[in-house]
Amino acid sequence: MLKKLPFADAEFDAVISTCGVMFASRPEAAAAEVARVTRKGGRVALTTWLPDSNLFEMFQVMKPYMPPRNPVPPSPFEWGKSERVRELLKGSFDLRFERGTSFYREPSGEAAWNTFSMSYGPTKALASNLDEARRADLRRDFIAFHDGFPTELGICVPREYLLTIGVRR
Repeated sequence: MLKKLPFADAEFDAVISTCGVMFASRPEAAAAEVARVTRKGGRVALTTWLPDSNLFEMFQVMKPYMPPRNPVPPSPFEWGKSERVRELLKGSFDLRFERGTSFYREPSGEAAWNTFSMSYGPTKALASNLDEARRADLRRDFIAFHDGFPTELGICVPREYLLTIGVRR
């Protein structure tokens, strides 16, 4: 059964998600709800991480430490493909797309680990559920990944995303 958002049909002039909706466990249902709550002529704006992005690579670093899931959920990074977004929104919106890059800066990979392991949901949950040895291994690999983007000021990880803008039909 589809769980609906607690909002009326066509209640919003705009629906915005910054790298959020892409992590819904049921992408088709999430997309249907975005369309349902957006009024005709209303707008949707989404940013979603690209499947070939450094953020995807960061998740690849974390993946060996994640428990196996059966069935395997759809990849949230599919939302980073314009073809998939068109498919998900099923013609409900006139869509336009643009790629962009944000930059994640920290003094060091160690600082990135501290930020992510204490305040970024997926990394925080993963780290807190590992035994001490596995957590130390994840920490080492996570820091090494971020230290792979050195600058004179610390680290700077370019993070590529897809910007989707649409008008509800």
